[in-house]
Amino acid sequence: MNFADIENMWRSPQNQPTAAQLVEIKMKFVTDLKQRHRGNVAFLTAVGVALAAFIGKIIFDLIARAPELDRIDLGREWAIIPFLTLPVIGWVILVRQYRRHRAQHPNYDRSINASVRALLDENRVERARYKTVSWLQAVTLVVLPLIVFQLRAVGKAGDEILIPAFVIFPIIIIAIFAWSTFRYHRQLLPRKRELEALLASYS
Repeated sequence: MNFADIENMWRSPQNQPTAAQLVEIKMKFVTDLKQRHRGNVAFLTAVGVALAAFIGKIIFDLIARAPELDRIDLGREWAIIPFLTLPVIGWVILVRQYRRHRAQHPNYDRSINASVRALLDENRVERARYKTVSWLQAVTLVVLPLIVFQLRAVGKAGDEILIPAFVIFPIIIIAIFAWSTFRYHRQLLPRKRELEALLASYS
């Protein structure tokens, strides 16, 4: 049973849903929400672990490595601070958005209305996540030239860094942005309209 089937069932005066069908509809929404919640937790956890490992290595390089191993000099390589801070800020924003969503819909399995409202809000959070990540990627592209300049200035990189930094990395970012934009307009917005229609027909 998909969203179109459910909407047709609600709208058809000759085929009003029975109590059993209403339970089936509610369970579909509840199952969908549980799967999305698990996906959100897995995504945020994976990103958090990756950030912790990466930043932990940077801290190790700053305070624990032997001087002869080319430690980071924050006086001349300070651009790494905003470069590392940006993804952490983004991760915190995403976690807060998700936690706020869960707090606003604690009893989403209580009724069909509650489940649809929770799904609609989850859709809003996912759309907000795409926008947040896109802004972070854009700011990262602005900071990247400064990092490259500093690495070259201290002798830690030469011309070999130019192609990865100014060609490969931007191509990856643009590809991610294009995929995100496609999914935003072809999946998230249509789903939002479907959920709004279902909520309106149920109300």
